[in-house]
Amino acid sequence: MKGLNLYKIRDMAIASGRSVYSIQQLANLVGKPKSVAKVYASRLVRKGMAERLLRGKLSFVDDDYVVLGQLVEPSYVSLSSALLFHGFITQVPAFVEGVTTKNSRRYEKLGVVYHKIPPSLFYGYEKYKKSRGYAFVADGEKALIDWVYLGRPPKGVIADVIGKTDRGKLRKYVERFRGRGRKKLEGWLL
Repeated sequence: MKGLNLYKIRDMAIASGRSVYSIQQLANLVGKPKSVAKVYASRLVRKGMAERLLRGKLSFVDDDYVVLGQLVEPSYVSLSSALLFHGFITQVPAFVEGVTTKNSRRYEKLGVVYHKIPPSLFYGYEKYKKSRGYAFVADGEKALIDWVYLGRPPKGVIADVIGKTDRGKLRKYVERFRGRGRKKLEGWLL
């Protein structure tokens, strides 16, 4: 690609809708070898046009919800973070929490935490446009199910949150799950 400069690379990255890139993804975007993309990534970070998240990963936005959904794939924002996003709770969690089918990970410096769930429980989320990018966020009912499944909620909050959910949708989501822990979900939520 002729006439590439850092501004053009940043604009191409943002225009693609994706905000978090690995070096390989950046190389694919600009049509250059990985070694050249590594140099571009370093220069973008040095100029303050991107932020280095981890070794080999950079972001063009400063939004924890977008970073969580694109740093580890597949994943989506869930638990108390999704409940806050939808207005079911008002307390802001210390970290943006999400779920993934991969191993649990905690990136405290980035402000994001991933919890592992079984693939059979990986549903009930939507893509939202956010901060020149996108984020996958669980709907309120699914976030509540993930929260109970992982054993995270304070008991006093559950009744209040259940009152704000669509009970039919909640029941449908619980019945859809066929794995270990279904009885726990039924006991807490239905």
